[in-house]
Amino acid sequence: MFTTDPTILARIAAARGLIFDMDGTIIDSEGNHHKATNHMLKDLGLPPLSTEVLLSYAGLPDKPMFQDILERLEQSGHISAEQRRTDPRLSVAALAATKRDIYEQIYMPQDVLYADMATLIKDCAARGQRIALATSSPRSQADFILATSGLKPYFDSVITGDMVQHGKPAPDIFLLAAQSLNLTPAECLVFEDGAHGLNAAQAAHIDALHCLNGECQAYYPAQR
Repeated sequence: MFTTDPTILARIAAARGLIFDMDGTIIDSEGNHHKATNHMLKDLGLPPLSTEVLLSYAGLPDKPMFQDILERLEQSGHISAEQRRTDPRLSVAALAATKRDIYEQIYMPQDVLYADMATLIKDCAARGQRIALATSSPRSQADFILATSGLKPYFDSVITGDMVQHGKPAPDIFLLAAQSLNLTPAECLVFEDGAHGLNAAQAAHIDALHCLNGECQAYYPAQR
């Protein structure tokens, strides 16, 4: 069961629109993203990142994540400032593309759907609530996950990171998701696993549920 908390259950039932993050919220994929990132670093002859560091990137768009990774590698002496400027493999765009290819080709097919979250989505759609996906991941990954999980028919809209100028923790992606459902932020509820996503929901003035391992664990009402 995704939750037995009566406050959370009542808040879900009261929302006209539900906005779900994808990775770590409806699918168990964060670990596979971590594997893909370290796989990429190994191929480049660079050291792996710790689980703690990788977890801190949850929900963050590619650009700030890979900028931070490059800064860590430079500060630790594993790459030089000159390498960072001149090696085409070490640009933010190149790292993002390489990691995306590794994840999609090797690790994404291993992702597992959280069964209780899938049941929640289907039940909410059946009672007429509108549902959006709002993920920092690219559209190719969102389409694959929704198709292979069988959840595609239950989503009224899909918003991906490349559709907004500013990614999480900025509010853009959740505001666009609410707009795509023809609802106000106050009428919606966000489901998120990461701190960046929860901060984005707060910035959008949308109530949020913190979800981990397919369970809704805490309710964060928006400041209005």
